[in-house]
Amino acid sequence: MDDQRPRRRRRDQTLRLLRQGYPWAPELRDGETAVPTRLLGRPAVVLGGVAGVRRFYDDRLRRRGAFPPPVKLVLFGPGAVHGLDDAAHHHRKALLLDVLGAEAVDRLGAAADARWAERVAGWAGRDEVTVFDEAVDLIASAVLPWAGIDVGPDEQRRRGRQLAAVVGGFATAPPPWAVAALARVRLDRWATGLVRRTRAGELTPPPGSALAVLAGGRDGAGRLLPARVAAVELLNVVRPSVAVAWFVAFAALALVEQPGWRARIADGDAAAARAFAHEVRRCYPFVPVLAARARRAQDVLGQPVRRGGLVVLDVHGTTHDPGAWPDPDRFDPARFLGPVEEEALVPQGGGDVRTGHRCPGEGVTLTLLEVAVRRLAAAPWTPVPGQDLGWSTARMPTRPRSGVRLRPGRA
Repeated sequence: MDDQRPRRRRRDQTLRLLRQGYPWAPELRDGETAVPTRLLGRPAVVLGGVAGVRRFYDDRLRRRGAFPPPVKLVLFGPGAVHGLDDAAHHHRKALLLDVLGAEAVDRLGAAADARWAERVAGWAGRDEVTVFDEAVDLIASAVLPWAGIDVGPDEQRRRGRQLAAVVGGFATAPPPWAVAALARVRLDRWATGLVRRTRAGELTPPPGSALAVLAGGRDGAGRLLPARVAAVELLNVVRPSVAVAWFVAFAALALVEQPGWRARIADGDAAAARAFAHEVRRCYPFVPVLAARARRAQDVLGQPVRRGGLVVLDVHGTTHDPGAWPDPDRFDPARFLGPVEEEALVPQGGGDVRTGHRCPGEGVTLTLLEVAVRRLAAAPWTPVPGQDLGWSTARMPTRPRSGVRLRPGRA
């Protein structure tokens, strides 16, 4: 076995990653912090654990050129903040943080909460609902107006489903990837038109909204961002918000399986709701790995990496690292009622949110998820019997296959 594992690591792992999905990197590392392998046809090093997170987010690595183009262009778009480094990254990140400040996130949370209340009240006359589908439509109906995008209910639903198609297919093979790519093209065209119309004075989004800020956004040299780049960043605000629907589906699954926590949250325990949302993000997978490239030849935790070499962070393995999370495969929100190893909580990246690459929308994700958890816990429902609540570890991103179907009206 000791001889087989190094030989396997030396083989290119790209197809194995696509076949295995989330277990790939943890299985490859087998408890080690840094292991050499090959990925995308070139040498790579896979990191994990707190030490791996710290090394992955230091300034000896860069993000430019790290993601394969088919993934980067469909999910993030050309010129997005995710592919920038150094001063350009800090400047663009600051622009996004202007949009995603605490007060703005609170407003979005309040809007989503009102829509959940209305939506749950409307379930009483229905035989069953699918939580994932409800969450996609509901979050889109909250985030688009919040972002300064004034469209009617039909277009809200259409754009929400296009955004969900991008998230659901960006890391798959055709046909889902082709559906995601087509949705991306349509969204880019739409968002670019919004930016251009705002700059022309045809639209007047509220000051401080994502559309207003990004339409007027400038680069580090004071030049107005190209309309298409501003549109890409606008989508990079609303798309991850709709992606919270994946976590909401898993939260519904956890509420089905954890009736004690459901009752506790329904009774108004705010700390329990926040801990539950954190544990959903830690326990259930979304991003399997993240990638960076070496700025120069260097040692990465004992593994040599040449200039431009690929360095991969095992996200799923780190959020299930037994060194940071005792009994890591057990769903236990109580672990977030006390101090936790924050550097091991990387479902949306790590490092500093202002100067590093931790997602600036993490607060949006947590707020939208917590609102959904509270409303779902308090609503009267029973799960539809016989549905498939399992999920594939190979599909990226994954979610419960049934979307979590509920019968309203019976607690």
